[in-house]
Amino acid sequence: MIINKPLRAINILVILAALSACGDNSPSVEEPAPVDFDVEMSNFTMDFDTSKTFALNHRIPVSFTIRNTSKDATEETQVPVTFSFVEKNPIDPSSPIVCNSNAINVQLLANGEPTVVENEFIWPISECQNLAEQGKQVELKVGFYRDGEEINGYVNTKLPVLSLREAGVDVEYQLKTESSIGLLALPHEDESPTPVLSVQSGFVFNGADPYYSKINDDEIPEDLDVVDPSSGLTIKQELTFGMSEEQLKELNQLPSSANLTYKLIAQNNPGIQLDLMIGQENGQVNNSYEFSEIQPGIADQVSHDLYLKQTDLDTLLEGDLANEAFFTLRGCIETSFAQDGNENDLTNDCKDVDINLERESNNISAANQVAFKKNQKRRPGSSRISVESEMDIDNTLQRNGILSRATGEIVLKGNIGRRFDVKIAEALAEAIVTKKESSYFHQIKVFNKVVAGKNENSKEGKKHLEIKNKFEQDKSQQVASLGYGFGPVRLGFKISAGGRIGLDVDDDMDLLDDLSMCQTKLVSQEHINTCGFISRTVTPNFSFTGRVFGGLNLSIVKAGVNANLRFLEHKFPLTGTLVFGLTDNERVLVRGNVDLDHSINTISGKIKLVGSIKIFRFRRSKSVTLASFSSRPVTQQLLRRSTSGTLELL
Repeated sequence: MIINKPLRAINILVILAALSACGDNSPSVEEPAPVDFDVEMSNFTMDFDTSKTFALNHRIPVSFTIRNTSKDATEETQVPVTFSFVEKNPIDPSSPIVCNSNAINVQLLANGEPTVVENEFIWPISECQNLAEQGKQVELKVGFYRDGEEINGYVNTKLPVLSLREAGVDVEYQLKTESSIGLLALPHEDESPTPVLSVQSGFVFNGADPYYSKINDDEIPEDLDVVDPSSGLTIKQELTFGMSEEQLKELNQLPSSANLTYKLIAQNNPGIQLDLMIGQENGQVNNSYEFSEIQPGIADQVSHDLYLKQTDLDTLLEGDLANEAFFTLRGCIETSFAQDGNENDLTNDCKDVDINLERESNNISAANQVAFKKNQKRRPGSSRISVESEMDIDNTLQRNGILSRATGEIVLKGNIGRRFDVKIAEALAEAIVTKKESSYFHQIKVFNKVVAGKNENSKEGKKHLEIKNKFEQDKSQQVASLGYGFGPVRLGFKISAGGRIGLDVDDDMDLLDDLSMCQTKLVSQEHINTCGFISRTVTPNFSFTGRVFGGLNLSIVKAGVNANLRFLEHKFPLTGTLVFGLTDNERVLVRGNVDLDHSINTISGKIKLVGSIKIFRFRRSKSVTLASFSSRPVTQQLLRRSTSGTLELL
């Protein structure tokens, strides 16, 4: 175990005050006032069998607990925790070989409360090549920093001793579902197929240095693109890592392509395995997903909508598996190249997730009501940053009247240095006609503030409401102040969201006591003394993008983030006509049709940190990909439903 004490103090009082917004005039990231304190690390665990050799440039999860031990630390604060590998039993004890891993930025709680850090990663990078070539044992060294100065830290836990080795490429696979419930939707003519599941698959490229990745010009903040006096190079030149153009093109490239497939397996009958199809941008489906380029060191995330072949759907709805509810979703990757990594990495090419399947009920015909409903939730992205969207449509004909409601909301979630959970926008448009009155309500919120709203009821003698409204507004806001451990300093940066929210409404609602008009609305020759109807077109729509920006530009550290992201383009136009009527003998007749289209284009982009460090043993230029994700645009015909005539409710 190596216990860390301050090596030397560097006065960097201006580090965080000099945060650059890369041309943005927003205020700098707020930081608590400096406090003199010590820290203690405990409960360090590493998900790795330390009796095995550890592969170079292969990541491994670590967890630990850390707390402030200073009584003066009454506020939360940020501390970069650094990890290095030190040669054990060196030939020259005065000069052991040391190579660095990375820094994990930790938000320490106030008043000595412990912070639990879970499922973060460290790895011996290419600097450890000499140690790996010699098969050396290494000890893990931990350092604690604030404002570029190493602070007193005590490691009250046993740190592992590892043996390093050179290794080849391994693809680590991850699988998550947006929900543990899968939906088997009843097929309806003219409607787009409904996905059984929406999932996120992640791929990690082990075997390549995570600090060497291709950089585009627009990924380098303008404030950093200057010549460094000590090297005579710009940061763009430094981030070529001394490689040729051809070598740079090969970064992030697998030896050959890999393929991902999905299956659905009945838990009570595992011999039955159903192939799942993957939705494509053109509306078609493929048997597999092929990829050949992924980011090293982090999980490249892709979102997939999964579908069943019609024959398999029939088996689940009416065939041999009609009564089965418990299934396993299995995702597997296959490579044509041999994988060479840590032992536990080589067993994770398939991942299983438990799924409960629900069958959609036929909600068109019921004894006491007719309902056309649709709910759709999506959460593409990763644990670092994701967008959760939900759309809910309810069109119901009941004995006491009719309702049409459309709602939608968007939430941005993630964890980059600190957690954030921000509701970007929500919209509601509702129309109701009962036996006594008509009413209408709509409201739009952006960043939890009401930006539009209307509420109206029909008055005595006025049973007709006609609403025509087109609302559109642009909004933007800084969402969170974040941080990332970059060597011995914390790089502070911000994430903002902005875009357009709209609600187009054309609603016509009425209560009638005209026999002829009621018969026309219900297409019936019955003697109908009262009727009501809603005829509507309502289109909630959201379009939001994001920006991640910030950095440091000092003599010892130059780093920055400048990423433009697409969060969401979301539109779901609803059109329909709902009618109810009362006959002389109090029978209730209803008639209706509803159309709902949906187009969604969700989160995609890369957040990449670039920079160089000129102090301590961290002296190097780096490019670190913090997050990478993509999902396909989707256009669907979600509802094409009608009563197929006039029905009587019992």
